[in-house]
Amino acid sequence: MKVVIAAGGTGGHIYPGIAVAEELKARDPKTEILFIGSYEGLERELVQREGFEIKLIPARALLRKISYKSLSAPFIGLWGFLKALSILRSFNPNVVVVTGGYVSFPVIAAAKCLRIPVLLHEENVLPGFTNRFWAPWVKAVTLSFEESQKYLRGTVTGNPVRKRILSARRRTSSRPTLLVLGGSQGALSLNRAILDQINELQAFEIVHVVGERDYKKLPLPHFPFYHSVPYMYNIEEGLAAADLVVSRAGATAISEILAVGRPSILIPFPYSAERHQDLNARAVRDAGAAVVLADAELDKLGSIIKNLMKDKKKLEQMGSAAQKLARPQAAARIVDLIYAIS
Repeated sequence: MKVVIAAGGTGGHIYPGIAVAEELKARDPKTEILFIGSYEGLERELVQREGFEIKLIPARALLRKISYKSLSAPFIGLWGFLKALSILRSFNPNVVVVTGGYVSFPVIAAAKCLRIPVLLHEENVLPGFTNRFWAPWVKAVTLSFEESQKYLRGTVTGNPVRKRILSARRRTSSRPTLLVLGGSQGALSLNRAILDQINELQAFEIVHVVGERDYKKLPLPHFPFYHSVPYMYNIEEGLAAADLVVSRAGATAISEILAVGRPSILIPFPYSAERHQDLNARAVRDAGAAVVLADAELDKLGSIIKNLMKDKKKLEQMGSAAQKLARPQAAARIVDLIYAIS
């Protein structure tokens, strides 16, 4: 079988595609997989690191404010559609799997023109514009959250997580460990809050994934207990060692945290499209697996971390709730549907 996986932009869209690719190869090593991504995202580096082939097309978001980028977006989209059409004709896949990013729209359009079955995966509680637009016209829709069924009709599979995260085993250290994740592109307000309140957190080992952009700009401290990195490719090691995770509320970050049963403090990005991260965080909080803190309240972050770290029973309860909410079979269920529609 031949499968194209379209995924682009941030790790949040790319890693679920990689998890599906891993499961496809586990089922049948002869499966041919080609990723399609955009020129502007992280996909080239992340996909190639995992050993998969990728081809890139032009893709850009449709912006609501008037600018050069917004005016050029339709032309970029047309160019991307034509290139996607050429790639799909040449590769001739049995099915196209789309896990999000700007690249989704032109790839789905090209697949529809060529009558190739499409499986559309929605990571967030609140679906984005592209997925809402195309959902009625594709062969299958899969959802990460039960709550998404209010917006899209689809099969709730959970969000696929890479095998090495699912197999991560708990590692303990002599001091409680805090893992701070700002997402693949960093989170300036969250990063600053950690740095501003670092004196409150000296009782903990801190692993701080700062993001490439902020890592170059911020004055990062040099303390024995504080360890900063621009990006963490071996995120499974950070999660395995963490007693508590502080993170933005992107769907893939949440899925990985839940997969290893870690309690978390989720801080939704206040400018996410239609504030979809608020809904993601709320779903995890309501299940008892996370504390949710607004970006405007980051001055309280240090005290919340300290209070949670002192309350071992609370951390255990949140960790158990995370395990119950996790869906480790998500990739397998999606691959079942890929075989069904191909």
